[in-house]
Amino acid sequence: MGRVFSDEPNKLTIQDNVSNSKIVLFYRTPLPSEMAAYHNETVRRKGKKLEVRVAQARLKYGEKILVGFRDGDFARAVKENEEVKTVPMASDPNSPNYCQDWKDQVMKNASDLVMLLAGHVFDSSAEVEETDEPETGEDAEKN
Repeated sequence: MGRVFSDEPNKLTIQDNVSNSKIVLFYRTPLPSEMAAYHNETVRRKGKKLEVRVAQARLKYGEKILVGFRDGDFARAVKENEEVKTVPMASDPNSPNYCQDWKDQVMKNASDLVMLLAGHVFDSSAEVEETDEPETGEDAEKN
């Protein structure tokens, strides 16, 4: 099946090496203006020098398109009666594990995954398929 045009969120499954688990992030398709702005913000001219700002652009636009994560893929440590418990988090307001500041928590504690999401969406959403067929035509004859 090809690319489906839908208002439903897209899904990216990541192997998280920090937790040694698979984490699913949900994201919306970026607007064309966001695609252009992202690429414009990856490099900044300062006088005669160019400043590479890929990480900053990935953080900014990754946060913009991130709309959630799979329930329980993140957890927070909560202190109860001198004991620290790990409590699962959710980005879905209908979940009993819903955490209202989930996006702030993800940006603070898993910004590497947000940057990976943005790199996947903005920098490598597709690739040109190479064929192993020999070249034909005028250019092939020159070689």
